[in-house]
Amino acid sequence: MTFFAFCKKFPNENAAIDFIVSAKYKDGYVCPKCGSFHSHIYHQRYDHRKLYCRNCNSEFSALKGTIFEHTHLDLRMWLYAMNKVIVSRKGVSALQLRRELGMGSYQSAWRMLHNIRSAMQKEEYRNTFEAVVEIDETYVGGKPRKQNRPNDGETVVKRKRGRGTSKTPVIGVKERNTGKVHAVVANPNKDGKQLSGKQLFNFLNMICKDDTVVMTDQFAGYDILDRTNDKNFMRFKVDHSVTYSLGDGIHTNGIESFWAVLKRGVYGVFHAISVKHMQRYVDEFCFRLNHREPEEAFGTLVELAVR
Repeated sequence: MTFFAFCKKFPNENAAIDFIVSAKYKDGYVCPKCGSFHSHIYHQRYDHRKLYCRNCNSEFSALKGTIFEHTHLDLRMWLYAMNKVIVSRKGVSALQLRRELGMGSYQSAWRMLHNIRSAMQKEEYRNTFEAVVEIDETYVGGKPRKQNRPNDGETVVKRKRGRGTSKTPVIGVKERNTGKVHAVVANPNKDGKQLSGKQLFNFLNMICKDDTVVMTDQFAGYDILDRTNDKNFMRFKVDHSVTYSLGDGIHTNGIESFWAVLKRGVYGVFHAISVKHMQRYVDEFCFRLNHREPEEAFGTLVELAVR
């Protein structure tokens, strides 16, 4: 949604409130206290955020249970931020959002963005991918601050890249037919292992239907797919030390292009993200790719925000 389209859609604060409330109560108002339906409930004239129930004579917030429930900011600011996140291919930083909205502190903008990302996390992809998918892993994080230098009289330690690095691994799957992506941060299991064959299989098992064809690289963790399994997954692999594609669609270029956008956002916009919050950032990039039409993405995000 362009800036001018946004201003036309939400000319004032009440328009923003009514849009959010209609998304939350699209099947009609329900009183949280007595359970009465829409015929007994109406808006307060002086504050569109409040609803009043004639049946039990109680007043309640129309935003209860949403990410907007405790906010003191205008809801137009929230909707503008949500639209900004959607249309910014590589994301928007809290500092940039603070400047655009004229917010008082960086912390307020940071919390707003994380609440928006928490809404994106509510989208479910369990047992939805089918036909042909690509799976791959990447590593997110910066270089260690302290490094040995030649003039220190010490041996220069070459930092590891890829597998074996101290960065945080992220597993991603892309469905060929729809182009949708789902990715998760690969936290260590109880034995401290990451990217084990069992962990990779469980990830595929969670989001893919039976009889799915899986494109992988030569990583040994995917060898578990060569064995007989209950989901009847069929694996095709490409050796990246030789080529990036074997022809006939045997490649993982789709998921790797997603990693390129993710890393450009991390390094170019956010500069650094903590492991604690990394999953939220990953979900943001997945959501933006899975909903490429801005109008549709905006409506979906608002519906997730009011759940």
